[in-house]
Amino acid sequence: MCVKHWRVVRFAGALAGVLAVAASLWAGPAPTGLLCQLLAHPEETTITDPTPKFGWIYAPAFPGDAQHGYRILVATTPELITRQKPDAWDSGIVTNAASINVLYRGVALRPGADYFWRVQTVDSRERRSPFSAMQHFRTDSQLADPSAHGELIYGASTNAWANRYPLQFVPTPPVLIRNTGPGRWFVDFGQDAFGYVTLNLASVTNGQPIEARFGERANGMAVDTAPPGSVRYGATNFTVTNREELFSLRPPDISGRGVDIRPVAGVVMPFRYFELTNWSGLLTAADVTQQRLQYAFNDDAALFSSSSPELNRVWELCRYSIKATSFAGVYVDGDRERKPYEADAFINQLGQYALDREFTLARYTQEYLLAHPTWPTEWKFHSIFMAWADYLETGDDELLARHYDALVKKLFLDRARIDGLMQGFPNEPQTVNSDIVDWPPSERDGFVIAGNHCNSVNSAFYYHSLRIMADAAALLGRTNDAAEFTQRAERVYAAYNRVFWDAEAQTYRDGDGINHASAHANFFPLAFGLVPATNEAAVLKFLHTRGMAPSVYGAQYLLEALFQSGDADYALSLMTTNGPRGWLNMLNIGSSITTEAWDFKFKPNMDWNHAWGAAPANIISRFVLGVRPLEAGYGRILIQPQLGHALDWVDGTVPTIRGPVLIRADNPGQGFRLTVTIPGNVSAKVMLPAGEGASLAATIDGKSQAVTVADGWATFPDVGSGWHVFEIKGKDPKGK
Repeated sequence: MCVKHWRVVRFAGALAGVLAVAASLWAGPAPTGLLCQLLAHPEETTITDPTPKFGWIYAPAFPGDAQHGYRILVATTPELITRQKPDAWDSGIVTNAASINVLYRGVALRPGADYFWRVQTVDSRERRSPFSAMQHFRTDSQLADPSAHGELIYGASTNAWANRYPLQFVPTPPVLIRNTGPGRWFVDFGQDAFGYVTLNLASVTNGQPIEARFGERANGMAVDTAPPGSVRYGATNFTVTNREELFSLRPPDISGRGVDIRPVAGVVMPFRYFELTNWSGLLTAADVTQQRLQYAFNDDAALFSSSSPELNRVWELCRYSIKATSFAGVYVDGDRERKPYEADAFINQLGQYALDREFTLARYTQEYLLAHPTWPTEWKFHSIFMAWADYLETGDDELLARHYDALVKKLFLDRARIDGLMQGFPNEPQTVNSDIVDWPPSERDGFVIAGNHCNSVNSAFYYHSLRIMADAAALLGRTNDAAEFTQRAERVYAAYNRVFWDAEAQTYRDGDGINHASAHANFFPLAFGLVPATNEAAVLKFLHTRGMAPSVYGAQYLLEALFQSGDADYALSLMTTNGPRGWLNMLNIGSSITTEAWDFKFKPNMDWNHAWGAAPANIISRFVLGVRPLEAGYGRILIQPQLGHALDWVDGTVPTIRGPVLIRADNPGQGFRLTVTIPGNVSAKVMLPAGEGASLAATIDGKSQAVTVADGWATFPDVGSGWHVFEIKGKDPKGK
């Protein structure tokens, strides 16, 4: 062998050895999706907690892989991080599967200081990944005393623990400009948004007076100057004095003032359409911009499409509604009041989780509402719902722990009757507590709120809240409370079905001693787990006779009840109806954001920007795509798509704190096929429709798989991370 050839062989052998060593040392891709205090971009705000929590998305090295360890570096400069010589914290390799809510344990962080961090992970074969990209955060100047930090909403002094992003203006060009007459220009920005307009005008007449009109509704090719209800219209005048001039045109100050954002954002109002009158020059798309005020929102975090064009339109309407109504930096009920309400906020929160990997606005709103509660009785229970949803979504119990005592007070334990049911506040003034059932009152399906009669809806909320608080108490080590709340819940369950169930009519009644049975008296207990299996079919049969009886708020719980009971066909028909009580009607009447009510005839003063009308945003994610947490923080998830007979296929992405879950379900009429991507550090229970008494052939990733079928569902109990394909062949799940 010649020397040259020997050297080539030796080099190739050495390279192979290096690659073999590298393969044994390095796992898959670096971690992504870094979070500091649940913030994906902490550099845009300040961190108020002296011991922040870190999180990341673990990238599995192979299917079924899970994290076995991590190393975190925190330093005061990027250079120290790059050199792996951090001056704040080097955790070393920690053998632990945690990839969310990892507590900082380095030297004390200084107030008002900049820090940088990154993380490396170890896979289940003990191989290290590359380090992640760096993330920058800055501590708050009041870091040393976080309990004294902040103001909840501008000018309303309260302790603010939860971090949040600053509001931002997003410039948006028009989709249409028309010269509709001499000196008249009409502009359509495509969607309603809260904001103002910037104009770049080249004057042809010095001192030219111009009127600018802003509106949510159009009348042909003009802004509707007399819209119905609380649909917004406003006008302002200005004068062009220079040959070229840039204007920031603010609309008139006509909106509600529950939350005053003027100190930080100026005057904004919701509008889609804009009009100039007496403008003799030209106007192009480059000259006019809508400045949209909103909270941080990732448009690419969630996706959805299906075989139903109607359902696709409903999802997009609700997706945009959650984004557009974030303009106040806290969840508010709409522009007429601009005030946070607990029920509105809970539906908004669920929608935000379904559409974006963002958790801070919900936390901030929860703290605001604990400090500024509203008057409806049932709304108080929603503070408990919000706190538990935060825990399920983030896996972090800190909000529950901080506000546990305040949440216990929301239970109305002193209103429990001797039989365990809750005595509410019937027909009380709208001040501190007043039973609401649904809103407006005309949307209660005739529900009877009378005197001292016990209200079945109140007691359903009471039961569900007791169950949540029993779990919260157990989680926080408050064993006596957990036992008490569990015992109370069991008493409510027994009394509820004894007092409210009408065996002859096969429905739940509105109250004890009340003979009327409304939709609300039946879908709320069904949604909250109060209906035994023996009564479920009768309740569903009754609900089929009521249609979309509740308001846009009550629709959240009606749809939950139907999907939880496996009645996907009826639920989907309600979501896609083109009748007056549906989401398509919101689009039909001209709104591009979900409305406060189904139509003006149900609430004459309704506005066109209420996120509490966006229930399908979370319902589609949680039930149609079927992704829900089985444990807090999404370490274990359920994937149970419900397509019913109506949908041939669905395709979507559901964001979670541990990373996106990708779903493609095909329901062609011969079997069922599901393609999923499960994030790292996550395992899934997968349930697919199998028909009744089906003889099945099931495969996972092309390999035959034994499967258990019960109640029409084939269950695959423990599926690891990565890309998987499930196929079921046999009796048609759609029943065709």
